[in-house]
Amino acid sequence: MNLSASAIIVAAGRGKRMGGIDKSFIKLRGTPIIKYSFDCLYRYKYIKEIIIVMNKKNIDKGKELFKSYDVKIVLGGNTRAESAKQGVLQAKEEFVLIHDAVRPFITPKLLNEIFFAIKDADAVIPGIPVKSTIKKINDASFVEETLKRDKLVKVQTPELFKRNVLLDAYKKYPINDITDEAMLIERMQGKVKVVKGLEENIKITTPFDLILMEEIINKWNS
Repeated sequence: MNLSASAIIVAAGRGKRMGGIDKSFIKLRGTPIIKYSFDCLYRYKYIKEIIIVMNKKNIDKGKELFKSYDVKIVLGGNTRAESAKQGVLQAKEEFVLIHDAVRPFITPKLLNEIFFAIKDADAVIPGIPVKSTIKKINDASFVEETLKRDKLVKVQTPELFKRNVLLDAYKKYPINDITDEAMLIERMQGKVKVVKGLEENIKITTPFDLILMEEIINKWNS
């Protein structure tokens, strides 16, 4: 099976919950966060093309950072979903791997798990079992039910798709309410496989997450 893929790194966020700071270029140990996952993807055997989706404010910075690499940098949209779609439309390979730039800690082992599972699915996503008790509430903030944790996972990126299936989903369904592209595959009754993600593969959303990432780097270095 030919597993050649285009990797799409989405780095067009506005950092609202970080006070407008561009999270992709925050430095950890002197290296921009986006560079951590980029380096892993750039070296990975099945990645034949990398497309980085950026916004108007950081696209020049991105072009400077990656000027010595064979990558394509494109302008994103107003939402994450629009930005990811822009990357997918530029992709050329049979598979597309969509990854959030602000999840720096991915590994070749995780990528191996994802690519191995795609043979039986239309999409593969990494997920972590939910440990906390999760309750569903109504509009008035009263609990309706307690959900069973053994059927819940916390989803991460990168997410891998058969490109033709994802393009078909884009044609059939709107993207204004999606939080990841796997939702589109679900809506068309496609097969979305979950593989075990990495606890360390957290996403920078708030300043507290930066503290966690420093601890992760310390752990990995030791």
